[in-house]
Amino acid sequence: MPLSPPRALFRSTAIALAATVVAAIATVDVGRVAAEIDGDTLVATEHGLRLDLPRGWRASEVSAYPGVVVWLARTTPRVTIIVTVDPLVGPCRDPLRFCAAESAIDVVRQQLDDAGFRITAQTQSRTPELEYQAGKRFLRHAVLVVGDQVVSVILAADSPANRAAQGRVFDRLTQTVRPLAAPPRRATSADEPGAAPP
Repeated sequence: MPLSPPRALFRSTAIALAATVVAAIATVDVGRVAAEIDGDTLVATEHGLRLDLPRGWRASEVSAYPGVVVWLARTTPRVTIIVTVDPLVGPCRDPLRFCAAESAIDVVRQQLDDAGFRITAQTQSRTPELEYQAGKRFLRHAVLVVGDQVVSVILAADSPANRAAQGRVFDRLTQTVRPLAAPPRRATSADEPGAAPP
């Protein structure tokens, strides 16, 4: 029995990103809420992210996979988008971990190559992207660095045409990924005019 599009995408993503999430799999709670949806905005407080959701898509912030912040799905055409977060671990020599922001796209490419995915295009721009194929799924994968995290936005479609047809939605979603604003600072007596600094 073939997997449903969200399950097929999650399976493909889990394989591609397995090296970065093995330790987290042991501690994840099934059905855990990773973020909150407020209207057309998703707020992932745990990851310090905010993004605008496209209209007309089913969205779920509940995930059984570590690092998945939200998944979005459409029935016509059959397209799924997921947003995942992985930490930058700092200086290291492991080619399969996100050690530095500059090499994030190279790490994703290496993980996909090692997992046997066929990469069909790579774009080096402000937001580096890969296009690849996993069985009968055609994927587009953008990699952003937000603070000390690598955010992946992954679109999976059942044909190259459907992947291309959702290009604007994908681009718009990717452009709205941003850090949460710092909470407003409370005024203290030191903020009053003429007060001596603490």
